[in-house]
Amino acid sequence: MAEEAVTSASITPLHTEDTVYSADSVEWCPVQGYQSILACGTYQLADTESSETLGAEATTDSSNDEESTIASKTRLGRLLMYKVTLHEKGIALTEVQRLDMPAILDIKWYHESIAGYPLMALVNASGQLVVYQLQHNGTVAAMTSLQIGDERLSLSLDWASERDTCGTAPLIVVSDSKGMITVCKLSASQLSIVSQWKAHSFEAWIAAFDHWNGNLVHTGGDDCMLKGWDTRVPSTQAIYTSKMHSMGVCSIQSNRCREMLLATGSYDEHILIWDSRNMHKPLSDTSVGGGVWRVKWHPTTGELLLAACMHNGFHILDCQEIKENNAQAIVASYMEHQSLAYGVDWRNRSLEQSDEASLDSSVELSQELEQVHLPHTDAADSSNPLTKKIQHNTLVASCSFYDHSMHIWNWKS
Repeated sequence: MAEEAVTSASITPLHTEDTVYSADSVEWCPVQGYQSILACGTYQLADTESSETLGAEATTDSSNDEESTIASKTRLGRLLMYKVTLHEKGIALTEVQRLDMPAILDIKWYHESIAGYPLMALVNASGQLVVYQLQHNGTVAAMTSLQIGDERLSLSLDWASERDTCGTAPLIVVSDSKGMITVCKLSASQLSIVSQWKAHSFEAWIAAFDHWNGNLVHTGGDDCMLKGWDTRVPSTQAIYTSKMHSMGVCSIQSNRCREMLLATGSYDEHILIWDSRNMHKPLSDTSVGGGVWRVKWHPTTGELLLAACMHNGFHILDCQEIKENNAQAIVASYMEHQSLAYGVDWRNRSLEQSDEASLDSSVELSQELEQVHLPHTDAADSSNPLTKKIQHNTLVASCSFYDHSMHIWNWKS
């Protein structure tokens, strides 16, 4: 990026929350009727003098000694559950629950209810995968947990698409600090390991299912490798290996709305867009000025890509057209955080939807949006984003590390 990014005029900051511990993961519940619920995961070393970050500053020369140190440090975590509401002057956040636990590295919701309840999974610094059931009051209750392995951090997780597991037990893939990938099955409210294999030489920062081919898992590691695996066969050999990223690969997401599109991000500060049928060369390559810890496709259109870019804030990329050998346009940037940008997520709903009466209602974010306006500073400036109504499908939550901060903001396209 040629110029230092600033927050775009099209973005309205709505709320800032102090998470106390360093925040690294934030996820809106995608299930209709519960889309006012927001989960935030935190990560804090017990030794307050340490300045460790999640990615250890993007090193690609990890050693066995460093790996041992990673596994032995005490890391504290806290799961924060929030309910988002509107009032006449803007937006309000209500904390409905906090749970202390080992440091949280990643959170993901399943995209539909099971037995009438939304499910949320997280991975932590004790090498565990834990599945929670969302209750009607917005709190969560632990359903089951699984130890992925000893002396390791579980680093990321992803649920298989519901289109691939319809009528069968949901699958979850987990990556860890020993370079291992684990596929788990949730059946009869219990987790079990389906398969596990060594995928990367150093930390396996990220793993994600391909939402158009449920047998395909994409993984990225600190060895600078992007790999694909067929879960139907013994995973001794990747079906593809890409070295198109020049540093550790730490973010991957398959597009649920547009077939075969895949986004990957790296410490090399580039986002690559791929056709997952051809992983030899990316369709486009965009420099975003910071290591890309998370990428999120827009949940209802798949035409926008949201990126958490560590030292360079949060950016929205226009991916309506993927032009080969060209960069995607950055259409908006959010630069209000004072520390490393790690977690980010779109609120998953369309303007036409309304929340069900699943949660006790004050003024739900889903209700009467056409009558609620934000305060404005210049009534004559109709282009000022503070004079615009909140648009559900462009509501974003983001979080950052050392300033232990979570923000909610709105982008008006």
